[in-house]
Amino acid sequence: MAIHRLFGELAASLARDTAERCEPSEPRTRAGAKLDGSGGLSVYEGALSVLQELGLATHEYKLAIDGDRVAHFVTERSRAGQVALPPIDDVLAAWISMAHQLGHASLQRVPFVPHDDARPVMDALVALGYAKPAGHEFIWTDRIGPAMRMSGYWDENNLSREEIEERDIDVEMRAALASIPDDVRHAALRGDHIAVVKALAARWVDGAWLPDNHDNVDEAPWWRWAALAPETKRLMELVEGAGDPLTRDVN
Repeated sequence: MAIHRLFGELAASLARDTAERCEPSEPRTRAGAKLDGSGGLSVYEGALSVLQELGLATHEYKLAIDGDRVAHFVTERSRAGQVALPPIDDVLAAWISMAHQLGHASLQRVPFVPHDDARPVMDALVALGYAKPAGHEFIWTDRIGPAMRMSGYWDENNLSREEIEERDIDVEMRAALASIPDDVRHAALRGDHIAVVKALAARWVDGAWLPDNHDNVDEAPWWRWAALAPETKRLMELVEGAGDPLTRDVN
């Protein structure tokens, strides 16, 4: 059955992606290879926990079998039904988080091209209706919703939080563009990212630009500048003429 194959492909992908990246020239996914917790990042910790539940990781976080056997091993274990496996949504949630961390798959509800390493999983997901093919791209369906919500990437209506945030930023920065001061426009046109983010931090307040005040500009804390990176990027795109409509209905 397709569900058994999906378990196997998810497991193989997680094993490959968590294998220690500092190993010598030998294959990273040999039995006994150290699995990487990447400094305690929750994405990797979640993946390692799932690998342990699937019987693929030891308590010392080492791979229990050779990586090229993982897919078949877990597929057969799922098919036999003699060992309790974690719920498929738990495994999917761990894989989605890892794939997003590595840039292998999208969280959004628009068509995307997955990384080549993610294609076996995507094909298995299509077979069960979690995704649909769209030419050489894929698009998520509502069936992936429970795993996306579990990971916090979609809301209760199966809307992508990332897309909602992008849409909101686009709408706000279009409003900022409509009345942008000349000095901020010129800074954007010459690619002065720092000047633009400082201006947004100090002068774009409650949907309106304040008059230029250099004393206030320098008072904006550094974390405020960092938090405004997406807004700064979008405003500069709009000023530079790369403002093709981004605002769209979120599926």
